[in-house]
Amino acid sequence: MKIRDVAYRLLTAALFVLLLGASQVQAQLADEPVANLSEAETLRLRQILDTLIDPSKLNASKIELFRQKSIAAFKLGDFVAMEKNAREWALVEPVDGKWSLMSVLAGTEKRAESYKLAQELINEVAFKPNAVRLRAQLARYYMEDNRLKDAKQLIDEAEKMVRFDLSQVPRRGDTPFYIARAEMEFLVVKSNYLMRTGRWAEGIEGSKLAVAKGKEVLRLASQVQVELWRTYAQSNVLFAMANLSTHQLAAGLYADAEWTLRDVFKLAKAQGFQEKQLFGLNNRVADLYVATGQYKDALQFAQRSEQISLAAGFQKGSPNWVFTQMRAGVALAGLDAWPQALANLEEIDLQIERIKAPSSLANRGDLRAYIYLKNGRQVDALRVLRGSLKFCIDNFGSSHYLTASVRGLLAVALLQNNLLTEARTEFDTAMQNITSPESLTGNFVESAFQKKTRHYILQSYMQLLAKSAATQPKDAEILFQVADQLNASSVQQALSDAAVRAGVSVPGLSEIIRQEQDAKNEIATLTGYITGQGGEDDKRRNPLVVAQMQARMRELELARKEYKAQINKGYPDYFQLIQPKSPSPSDIAQQLKPDELFVSILPMEDQTFAWAIDSTGQVNFHIAEMGEKQSHSVIEKIRKTLDVAHLGERAPMFDYAASHQLYQQLLSPFDAALMGKKHLIVATSGALANLPLAVLTRSAFSGRNAAQAPWLVKDLAVSHVPTANGWLSLKRLGRTPSAQQALIAWGDPVFDAKLPVQVALLESTAPNSSVRSVATLRSADLMPRNVLDPDTYVNYSKLPALPETRDEVLELAKILSANAAQDVILGAQATRESVLKSSISGQLARKQVVVFVTHGLLAGDLPNLNQPALAMAATQNPADSPLLTLEDVLSLKLNADWVVLSACNTAGADGRAGEALTGLARGFFYAGSRSLLVTHWSVESESAMMLTTKTFAAYKGDARIRRAEALRQAMLETMKVSRFSHPAYWAPYALVGEGGR
Repeated sequence: MKIRDVAYRLLTAALFVLLLGASQVQAQLADEPVANLSEAETLRLRQILDTLIDPSKLNASKIELFRQKSIAAFKLGDFVAMEKNAREWALVEPVDGKWSLMSVLAGTEKRAESYKLAQELINEVAFKPNAVRLRAQLARYYMEDNRLKDAKQLIDEAEKMVRFDLSQVPRRGDTPFYIARAEMEFLVVKSNYLMRTGRWAEGIEGSKLAVAKGKEVLRLASQVQVELWRTYAQSNVLFAMANLSTHQLAAGLYADAEWTLRDVFKLAKAQGFQEKQLFGLNNRVADLYVATGQYKDALQFAQRSEQISLAAGFQKGSPNWVFTQMRAGVALAGLDAWPQALANLEEIDLQIERIKAPSSLANRGDLRAYIYLKNGRQVDALRVLRGSLKFCIDNFGSSHYLTASVRGLLAVALLQNNLLTEARTEFDTAMQNITSPESLTGNFVESAFQKKTRHYILQSYMQLLAKSAATQPKDAEILFQVADQLNASSVQQALSDAAVRAGVSVPGLSEIIRQEQDAKNEIATLTGYITGQGGEDDKRRNPLVVAQMQARMRELELARKEYKAQINKGYPDYFQLIQPKSPSPSDIAQQLKPDELFVSILPMEDQTFAWAIDSTGQVNFHIAEMGEKQSHSVIEKIRKTLDVAHLGERAPMFDYAASHQLYQQLLSPFDAALMGKKHLIVATSGALANLPLAVLTRSAFSGRNAAQAPWLVKDLAVSHVPTANGWLSLKRLGRTPSAQQALIAWGDPVFDAKLPVQVALLESTAPNSSVRSVATLRSADLMPRNVLDPDTYVNYSKLPALPETRDEVLELAKILSANAAQDVILGAQATRESVLKSSISGQLARKQVVVFVTHGLLAGDLPNLNQPALAMAATQNPADSPLLTLEDVLSLKLNADWVVLSACNTAGADGRAGEALTGLARGFFYAGSRSLLVTHWSVESESAMMLTTKTFAAYKGDARIRRAEALRQAMLETMKVSRFSHPAYWAPYALVGEGGR
């Protein structure tokens, strides 16, 4: 049979689509001579192009020469020759030659002719698999031109062929391969259409189907005799997988994207692809690590891409090289390597000028201006930002997130240029859409770098407000509210995403959420296209398409504004979770008792802002000359002398000097306000959220007996809260009568379903230790992991078991007079399903105390884990997830005074772990818990049991005692035991949430 395929040149183009992405390929096919070819190679390729085709030769010989000429023209960047060759080829081979010409013209200003050829081919291509592929390819072009109705019609035609016509094609010889390939290419384009129209969940599922079909293509490829077609199939399968990772990145499913990219690299290696062929995949990995804030890794992969690009012959200054350098620039900025980031920009500009190839690819105004600002080039930043703001307003509207972000940076530049009045105006306008957008959840998923930029804008705004806060009460109130938003912002997106997923199951709310999210996703896709058009040169811009997209964005934004209003009116608690409103100091004061003090602490780049509020409304404001990096360093010093219980008598002395230094900087200025107070409520974020403030010393101490140190906890009970707004929500919840039944607890889950007698196995194999491992999967894993090591992964079954916690859980049940046989779920029974069932049945809502003795996991610790979770018992059914995720937590129905997370790492030293704690805490609070008791480091079993049992004994024994005070008394009692006087033993637990009664 005659194979109706695009010629070899299209294989090369397909490979470059995999490597560079479609838009870059079109740019290259159009007019860029990017390869540094040797003189000999240039001469050889030119000779091929100049070779005349003998009209008397057989068509097969002519076609082979056409293919060679196409490759030569591509390598030389000679688009004129490429088009000329394709036109001659089309006369000899009407289908393959015409298809080649159509593909060449599609990336040029001759798009209309390409469409005409495509329509002719639709009438001429008889082989059904290729008829499907042709429609899929043309639908992709239509989507690029915003002709969505035309694209949908072609996709529907192709889908009908896939469902009905392909089943009628005789499956002889290598035909199954061509059928599977057509199905795969159709699924790729359909998934792209779904993503383009905002139906991201469906689009991602479609991409997964394309990948599954691609694996079938690889299996069938051995039936094909022509090596060319096998290689073509391999490249298309890799592209389908890379396409899935792109969709996952767009949706913020970073853990999914990481594992998809692992699979791509693994398959590429197995199929024999060389590293130089994986240029684009390295760029995708760099994008992933920028999105997750792993900037060192992002820089590594951007540099790998540059090396591959240069080795392949692409010049410095060419678009391919610029793409790698812009990624490197973001990574350097993320690392705060500002001089290097500036040098990177200057090198890009120099090389673009050197090769005389003007390009707007490097004109990313927000990044460029941010780098200028951090290098003292405020005038340059101002110039860039004025132009960028005009572009954003013209293309996205004044309320779009990107517009607000650029406006915020402009305000920073104005501030640094001492144009204070104009700066204030721009800040106030930007803040409205950065912190309280008209839509429910913003315009797209923020990357870590976009969050970093937003933090920089908000901190600069706070510095401006601080200048007038002493004399302007309104500015002082705004300053406090912005600080609370900054404290909340690190986890708000993860919490919002989980809340959206959980809300989909709520009758009435679900349909509004789906419509709102589809609109959000479509706006994100439109934004990406319009932004890309801003980076094209005049020849490749399409103003008509951009105008159509802008009109569609305006429609969607109006719809989202209405959806937000509907949710705010009908589901106010859910709305507050998604888009919390920061309270004023007076709001806080109204909820405080006379013996309570509320302190909010916000570490910033060079300083730390702190507020103390009492019940009378008195507000004390202090600026500490200790920035984020310095406070992080001090906290690290303290923690190194806290997570030491496993060392026993070899444990180092507690770092009293660092502890007192932190107290002096942050709390000592409020000593007068602390006089006579019994309960300190502290809102913190970042590194400070990873330290229980009970271990701060109020005066210098150098003694040997830790029990005699001037610990803050000796004078005050301490409650930690993520935000002021969160604390107020808990105070409102406290008006609900407490549940009447004592306790329900899950403990010692079996992580390996193949080991039902887990305790016996551990007793025979584990070393004798009384210290619980509180390891994350990342720290437990002994092998370094990244996408280049696809065979290294964490095994859930290898999580450290926790048999020693059984006694603690049973003792708690005894103290609280619970029925251990019914209310304590251990071992293989401690499953996720058992938790969900207890919620559905109403059992969970009847318990005052809810206990989880297990490990806490972070997003990315396991394949496809995109949110924090608690590790529950594995089951024999691999389809049953053992993870109680944040999304699950939001769906629980609680009325608990306490949720105890014992042995969890969720309050560990890792910054991501602190975010996981905050996310889980707010999830449990939304579900109906008033407070959490969490561990900050590995705990010794006997002291841990003493702490928890004494805490709950005190709480049960005195109906008026605060939760924070019950924990304080337990800490002091434990501290009195000489072997537990070190804070490693008495201070690992912190109360998070409402510490009152």
